[in-house]
Amino acid sequence: MSRPALLTWLMAAVVAAYPTWEEWGYRLDPAALEGYSCMGSGWLDTSPLDPLRGDLDALLMDVEAFAIPSLLIIMGAFFARRDSRRAGRRTAGVLVLIAVVKPATPLYSSPEECGGTIPILSAEWFATVLDSWGSTQVCLIAAAALVLLVTWRESASSSTGTTWRRAVALLVDYVILIVVLSLIGQMWFSLDYGLLNRATVHWDVIDFDRWFVVLVVFLYFWAQHTLWGQTPGKRLMGIRVVPNRPAGRMALRALVPLLVFVAVAGPVVFIVDAMWALLDPEGRALHDRLLKTEVARRA
Repeated sequence: MSRPALLTWLMAAVVAAYPTWEEWGYRLDPAALEGYSCMGSGWLDTSPLDPLRGDLDALLMDVEAFAIPSLLIIMGAFFARRDSRRAGRRTAGVLVLIAVVKPATPLYSSPEECGGTIPILSAEWFATVLDSWGSTQVCLIAAAALVLLVTWRESASSSTGTTWRRAVALLVDYVILIVVLSLIGQMWFSLDYGLLNRATVHWDVIDFDRWFVVLVVFLYFWAQHTLWGQTPGKRLMGIRVVPNRPAGRMALRALVPLLVFVAVAGPVVFIVDAMWALLDPEGRALHDRLLKTEVARRA
């Protein structure tokens, strides 16, 4: 990689780091933590999209707080030595996706005092989301533009075509888990604000409900990957884990989704692992390389 190209990648990483600096400045300001709470009309209204919204909000808060966009750019620069255009397009695409999705994940309330939450996908919600665009979106889109600027003329190599399939498969499996756990826990626990809100594990607190959710998620992935090498999401997208033996290896692999339930560090490690799969020339996640497994198209 030439020196100008490397400097452009580094400049993009610095630009993408500004929202993290801004976020920590906000968190460390005591005045910013002041607020109020109330129970007004509509505050208990829920939506089928609430679990996904809540989990995305929790993950994207970690993405911003731990400078994940800058880390993604650094990883992209590393993989660009082998395939510059592919790494550039995928890095820029994720930066833009983060910029667009992040304003849509918070739980917005009506400007009226105790007016309740704003229904998701309503006209008022769309207006509020657009009004929430700010420095984070400007910085991430600017960083994406810098990455594309330095890589768009490079030739692209062929792709395995499994990366986007893995993402969609995970979303399908997530929806299935939400439905199953909601049916099991109708009179036991609520998943209205997502799996992370319900099952994040704090090692100094023993909560049977949380550990039950974690156990169900583990068994969902471990049993199906061991027996068939695929979950319903992977089967729908025509991909599978190879090899799917021995069971011990699949057990270690099934622990990866559980990282999101480990407070603080867990979601960050999970996100980094996912970013590796995004940029890896063969589309393999970091845990696949360590365990000598692969997610491949079904023959």
